[in-house]
Amino acid sequence: MTYFDEKLKELHRQRAQKKRLEAQLQELAQQENEVAKKVAELAEVKKKEQMDVDKLEGKNIKVLFFTLAGSIDEKLSKERQEAYTATMKYDAAFSDLRGIQADISYCKDELAKLSDCEAEYQHLYEQKKNSLKMEATRKANDIMLMEKDISSLGNEIVELEEALDAGYRAFDLADNIVTELEEADKLAEWDTFMDSMLIDMQKHEHLNSAQDMIADLRNELRRFKTELADVQIDSDIQIEMDDFSKFADWFFDNIFTDWDIKEKIENSLAQAQNTREQITSTIHVLKDMRDERMRNRAQIQEQLEEAVVEG
Repeated sequence: MTYFDEKLKELHRQRAQKKRLEAQLQELAQQENEVAKKVAELAEVKKKEQMDVDKLEGKNIKVLFFTLAGSIDEKLSKERQEAYTATMKYDAAFSDLRGIQADISYCKDELAKLSDCEAEYQHLYEQKKNSLKMEATRKANDIMLMEKDISSLGNEIVELEEALDAGYRAFDLADNIVTELEEADKLAEWDTFMDSMLIDMQKHEHLNSAQDMIADLRNELRRFKTELADVQIDSDIQIEMDDFSKFADWFFDNIFTDWDIKEKIENSLAQAQNTREQITSTIHVLKDMRDERMRNRAQIQEQLEEAVVEG
């Protein structure tokens, strides 16, 4: 029975992988549709805002970015600020879209490799079932069922580990963003009383660092959500991607408009902390699910060993 056991185990793993990829592909297709619409909308906004800048100042976007990078403390004109914000939003959304499309391509390639696994599994399963009927032993059938349960639990553990890995990456980014905004908040408090150029520059550095990581976090949250597509979480906890996207857009819209208004930094910090807490809660649920399945698998493995020894 060794051939049946090993081959069935591998085909069972392939079927689980195929199911996981199909769930992820469905989630990615929905994400692609939503983000593609957003990219198209932002492209129009970006074009309009840049036309306004070109008409009023005769400068292209490269000059705009160069000027912004070298004169952070300078009061930006309304037109140039709106063009800058529109470009940042478009670039972030376009980066999201490219990442989603790359993931879709990967899923399709992997699914193509697994196209025959279902038929092969059913064929071999019937062969083994018929073989067991010929042996006419109840214990042989029990062993087959236990092996199947062990394999299923193993596949679920792999899925949960992959989701946890994505969650840890997202948490690390969210935690770093919170740290940067906390530092900016402290400096903004000091700046209120001291009006120091050095403190102001340090504050801007922390805000710039947070801004860079926000785009990365949006990407990692998207991947986290994709990994969760085939994991059934028995809880109301979930990553609210829409809430975070709104926060990211709000940050781009507002954080550069009034650098000296501490309230805006505090609001950004609260939003980032909320996102971090959502990730943390989801990770706890995933870890509990993984640990439960590991306990169940160990229990069934012990029962299987007893059945084999007694047989």
